Amino acid sequence: MLENTSFAFIANKLNVNCTLPIKIIENHYFQKANYIQIQEIKNHLKKSGYFSDYFQFNLSPYEFVYVQDENTPEKQNFKSQHLEPEEWKYYILAFQGNNSEIYNLQQVANLAEIELEIALVFLYHKEVGGYGIQKNPIHSFNCFFEIDRNDSYSHESINDTHLQEVSLIYQDFKNLDEAKYLYIKQAIKMLEELKHLPYHSKFRIIGLFTIIEFLITHKQIDTGDSITRQVTNKMALLSKRFSKQLDYSAFFKDIPESTIWKKLYAYRSCIAHGTQADFQKELSVLKDDSTARKFLKLVVKTLLRHSLSEPQLYTDLKEC
Repeated sequence: MLENTSFAFIANKLNVNCTLPIKIIENHYFQKANYIQIQEIKNHLKKSGYFSDYFQFNLSPYEFVYVQDENTPEKQNFKSQHLEPEEWKYYILAFQGNNSEIYNLQQVANLAEIELEIALVFLYHKEVGGYGIQKNPIHSFNCFFEIDRNDSYSHESINDTHLQEVSLIYQDFKNLDEAKYLYIKQAIKMLEELKHLPYHSKFRIIGLFTIIEFLITHKQIDTGDSITRQVTNKMALLSKRFSKQLDYSAFFKDIPESTIWKKLYAYRSCIAHGTQADFQKELSVLKDDSTARKFLKLVVKTLLRHSLSEPQLYTDLKEC
């Protein structure tokens, strides 16, 4: 465990089911925040106006959980249960040296099953015995606003396998020949940049389509070479090589993949041209905006993760 050192605050509300600390990469450890670090986090959150409804009671979302109300067993009612300080859910990435790898770790974490959100970075200055704060104001605002707006009853469960996944993706990320496959790292950066947009912005959906096309398509040559056709055919090919099968049926039941992509691109067209998407009729296959958004996000994460393993395949695929 690293003490009196710099750290990055993980904004996710987590249930951690493993022994900490865990080494993510060299000199970077996932661990619980200590008392001093918690005070630094709380002071900044309060001064910045995040979670104001909680802080009027000197609380934050990381200090309580929701449990089912036993007084109403016939209903799914929940009540908040305050945690003892040793049970608070402030988690950090503690690190030594400069913060040069923190941004890389955030980009890598975006591709993992559980996406750790690095919202604030506290840089320890030994000379003054205190911390300076580094953050992307727009990203931090969107991140904490969404947590506050969507105050769900559950926490994300994370274990050592999830954390080791971040380490493995990081190794592939660092081993990628950037001079040869620069576009892959550009696509990974684009996914991180989407966080600058509000969570429910339709521009995020357009951005997800853009990353898919950026990775696997080329400029349309003729009518038989449409982007929709390219994506449909190439996704069918790539799906056979993914380490974890992309489960279309989990989102859209037993609908042909080609039909799903056709409807997804019809939805994209609605957004781009300002027409109302009709999920009751024409786009009923997609169910709703949320389902389409979640599926596209999974597709992007799956493609990016796989492209780190077989980068030459993606270079070749773009050309055909």
